[in-house]
Amino acid sequence: MPPAERLEAGKPEKGTVILSAQHKEGEVWISLEDDGKGLNQEKILAKAISRGLIAGDGADLSPAALTNLIFQPGFSTADQVTEVSGRGVGLDVVRQNIEKINGRIEVKSTPGQGTRFDLRIPLTLGIIDGMLIRVGDSRCILPMLSIRESFCPNAEMIRTTPDGREIVRVREHFFTVIRLHEILRHRPDSPRLSEGTLVLLNYQDGRYCLFVDEILGQQQTVIKSVPDFLGQVSNFSGCTILGDGEVCLILDIVNIIAGFEARNPVDHRESLRETRSADKGELPLSGAAN
Repeated sequence: MPPAERLEAGKPEKGTVILSAQHKEGEVWISLEDDGKGLNQEKILAKAISRGLIAGDGADLSPAALTNLIFQPGFSTADQVTEVSGRGVGLDVVRQNIEKINGRIEVKSTPGQGTRFDLRIPLTLGIIDGMLIRVGDSRCILPMLSIRESFCPNAEMIRTTPDGREIVRVREHFFTVIRLHEILRHRPDSPRLSEGTLVLLNYQDGRYCLFVDEILGQQQTVIKSVPDFLGQVSNFSGCTILGDGEVCLILDIVNIIAGFEARNPVDHRESLRETRSADKGELPLSGAAN
């Protein structure tokens, strides 16, 4: 949009382009927005008719369907071809590459106000900060967003409730312990909680700790889809390749906790009452689960 037209439309002489990204609804959303004059839908329609992309006069097309015509190969509304535009090569290539990774691209345009492109990329192809952990001879990635803190418990912090749940006291609160080696079916270095590491999970009200053998370190991780030949792996959200070439699975904390709750149903409000009573010496807990 030329400066003179912007001034005439009551806009600043210089245009604004905003690029933003966020993690939303299990996807990475990348948005590119400008405050120009928007897409010329009349010009798009005329070009589509001249190229035979639509039948009739296009009166039955919705505004969204009409706008999506700009993704057709070789489609351009430019009056003349330059070194950088007018060939109709660009948006169709973008859409093809986004769709190859099971992503989506959407465009919204308001005449006189501007245009916005939204790219939605599955999280399985994103980059996250992860913590490399070890259980027995197996290594996994735990997303940093899932971690509140980690610590090595002592025997005095650990108790077992009458219904068999292992709990650990962290300051003034009690948390249920989930043994990762039982979920992954690996042999741990030691079954004693006091000889491993507990990771307090940052999930909902944070009432769980994950028991692992060792925390190896933090690293940025490129998430890839789990290969089809592995089938359904409900406890993992994807995989990555470590620096030494090993394929490492990325833990899906939501599914792990959901599976644990399904196998160990408990009223957590009652659990909270019990653990508070235990702290006052009112609940007969068994000895330390160390």
